[in-house]
Amino acid sequence: MRVSFRKVVYSILGAYFLLTCYTGYLLVRRRLARSREDYARVQQLADILRDDPEWNPWGEEFENGEEARYEAPQWKVENPVVKSNKTNNNSQEFVVEIWGKAAIGLYLWEHILNGHLERKLGGMWSYGMKKINNIRFKFRTGPGVIPSKVPKSTENVILVLNGREPSKIDFAKLWLDFLPTLTNLKNVAVILLGNEQCNNEWIKSYMQLRGGPVKFVFLVYDSPDIDDQNFYQWPLGVATYRDFPKVDSAHLPVETHRKYLCNFLGTIYPNSSRETLIETLKSSQHGKQCYYRVRHEWSPKETEDSRDDYLRSLAQSDLTLSPVGVNTECYRIYEALSYGSLPVVEDVMTSGNCGHSVSSKNIPLRLLKESKAPFIYVKHWSELPALLEKEAAMSQVQKANRRRHFIQWYEDFKSKMRDVLVRTLQEKFFYNKINKIQ
Repeated sequence: MRVSFRKVVYSILGAYFLLTCYTGYLLVRRRLARSREDYARVQQLADILRDDPEWNPWGEEFENGEEARYEAPQWKVENPVVKSNKTNNNSQEFVVEIWGKAAIGLYLWEHILNGHLERKLGGMWSYGMKKINNIRFKFRTGPGVIPSKVPKSTENVILVLNGREPSKIDFAKLWLDFLPTLTNLKNVAVILLGNEQCNNEWIKSYMQLRGGPVKFVFLVYDSPDIDDQNFYQWPLGVATYRDFPKVDSAHLPVETHRKYLCNFLGTIYPNSSRETLIETLKSSQHGKQCYYRVRHEWSPKETEDSRDDYLRSLAQSDLTLSPVGVNTECYRIYEALSYGSLPVVEDVMTSGNCGHSVSSKNIPLRLLKESKAPFIYVKHWSELPALLEKEAAMSQVQKANRRRHFIQWYEDFKSKMRDVLVRTLQEKFFYNKINKIQ
């Protein structure tokens, strides 16, 4: 009986050993297969990045196709672009490359310039072309856009860079340091996602006034360097890095009743005004008519569910509450406008070096205020209960008229920024050439 028991135990152990070995074999085989796939993918990208005369990752094949042309918007433009007195047949056309190495480049191209993109290799490279007046823009973006593959014949370029933190600044400097190798380069501008506390001294050494290649910078946030000569202000826009979509305002349901009075979905920082905001919502009579969800740790990425939840909250709310973060200006302001939800902005200056400039003392949110943004501003979230009381008393007709007004304002604002960019390019890049033509 004892021998029989041993045989059973050994048989079980032997079977277990064989099963373990087989499982290990399958795992090793699967990993080898995956490694071969990864290697093949790397080789594919490496082959593409090598000098191949038969394929250009910068998408010059677009030059043989039809270009997207600028169509006049249906709204009024406050600052029209300077136009030549000559006819289009006699006017000179200028080509400006836009190399997007920061997520705000997509906001520039798709939201401000209304350009379209064609993506290849799963987004490794994306291209677009668009003509506005006498300037033909070529937009390039994606991780495959690297200095060694830029068109060597480039004469005019806008670099879209991220300068928020040291690692991003180091990457931006690599591009700026590379520019002198382009022997045909004549004009350089930068659109910069600046530091949230306006610590942007590093970019000044690259400015033309200090012997560098950059003629002017469009800078995000209320920097004291804004002078409308060398530094211009640029809007933060929506969080394209989180795949925030471009919303067609023409199809927003302006008249429809919205489910919530207000919404707030965001990160709560200790001892911040956001804690006050949540406590006020919880204690307010109308707080239960608002949709709010919080988390206590910030994450740069969103899940599909969390993103959809956020987008629904914007689309179903009359108001979107926008407390300050590291900076007063945040993506939430522009994202709310995109979905027809009026921003309620905490009108408080944050710590750091942002502030008054020689061009304006209207801070915070200088650019938006000077464009007469029709927001609701609060100095403290203790004002919220009275605000929600007033909101609850508004008729649907009043809300619809207000929504129609600020949706139109946002379209006008984007149109204005487009015209400011084009006009600045004409003045800074092509002024002498345009005068010669005239």
